[in-house]
Amino acid sequence: MKKTNYLKLSTIFIALLLSVLTSCSKEDDFTNSSIISGTTWKCTSGTNFDTDLDYASLKFKSKTVVEGWSKYKNKDEQQDWTGSFIINDKKITIDTGADNETILGTISGKEMTVTIAENGTFIFTKQ
Repeated sequence: MKKTNYLKLSTIFIALLLSVLTSCSKEDDFTNSSIISGTTWKCTSGTNFDTDLDYASLKFKSKTVVEGWSKYKNKDEQQDWTGSFIINDKKITIDTGADNETILGTISGKEMTVTIAENGTFIFTKQ
């Protein structure tokens, strides 16, 4: 009888462990520069969001390079800048290459909340 209970408990424990491990996918953990590389993130609203803008996007080209893009209504998407980024835990710092323009953000799953000095706060979603 004790063996049967032990076997049942072991089976339940293994099932729970597998469930937890498979639900915690690395796909949703973009707090690593290797994993965020090759992804695109879009924003369609935020504080002081330009009403002529369809969206803004961040395209992570490598482990250190990011591009800023914008798509204005009735116009083609355009690249605005190329910069660098670093990720430390859930915090991202983007240097756009422009004087005094550093973007600070926090990554949580497939959302990145960024603050752009003098422009406000924006939420980018992984595409």
